[in-house]
Amino acid sequence: MEKVLFVDDEPAALDGYRRVLFHDFALTTAVGGEEGLAAIRDNGPFAIVISDMRMPGMNGAEFLAAVRQTAPGTVRMLLTGHADLDAAIEAVNKGHIFRFLSKPCKKEVLVQAISDGIAQYRATEAEKQLVKKAEMIGRSNSEWDAAEETQSDNFKGLAGLPGAAEAKRLLRELFGVDSQAFVVLLKLTLFRTVAERYGEEAAAEYLLSAVQFLKQGFPSDRLFHWGRDVLMAVVKRQVSPAAIRMELSRLLSSNQQHIVEYNGRRTMVAFSVSFDLLPVRQFSSVDAMFEAFNTKQVGSL
Repeated sequence: MEKVLFVDDEPAALDGYRRVLFHDFALTTAVGGEEGLAAIRDNGPFAIVISDMRMPGMNGAEFLAAVRQTAPGTVRMLLTGHADLDAAIEAVNKGHIFRFLSKPCKKEVLVQAISDGIAQYRATEAEKQLVKKAEMIGRSNSEWDAAEETQSDNFKGLAGLPGAAEAKRLLRELFGVDSQAFVVLLKLTLFRTVAERYGEEAAAEYLLSAVQFLKQGFPSDRLFHWGRDVLMAVVKRQVSPAAIRMELSRLLSSNQQHIVEYNGRRTMVAFSVSFDLLPVRQFSSVDAMFEAFNTKQVGSL
């Protein structure tokens, strides 16, 4: 059974989590961020780490950012109050949170969130095993080769989306000019796993379903099929990059799933998406933009 770690500076709160979740999950608790990191070091790996936001010394955002560095495969969740919006944005930037949970949090909400997180963790772990054998992958699935991605002029978009050539034409009009335009790269991290397990036709259906889901989050923005498992969105917002990250994280944390039918069986596959964004006005060419994306190691989020 996958292990779950709760971190809070209040022992009474941790006792409450143990009482209500003891029979459902393999639960460990830690008082504060330092004790939480020690638990991960000494008793990990944990599938899920859930932290309170307001803790003295090391707050939840700082703690989960440290968890991301020491245990990047662990699914991270944050318990926040309504007054913690700015801190939650900080958590998105530093810790890349799978899900936000509002306090107080009912048992059924906690159980569902943890179950969803474990499903995400299992899918990611399974992908790690398959990615070694997947074709066209000569590197870790958590890295992108920006030079390769920029060589996709002839790639034809699927799922009814325009492809890379159309995206480049739009970007050339925006480079160095539009202060409200951002480029978002979205990698479907389970696409190749679906193709490996269930075939290219199932992978294409998974892509189409993911596109329909993402269009709900980008109803007025341009979405492109940039590469085999990579989508690009050109979004315009009069807000900061941190606010856009928050918007994207909330959309992607909804844990939408796609049903794959294979050999008479139906399997649920989550829309596992890693992303990053950059402002268009900082660049003068596609090559320069992708060099910046590659430097940031897009996809390792």
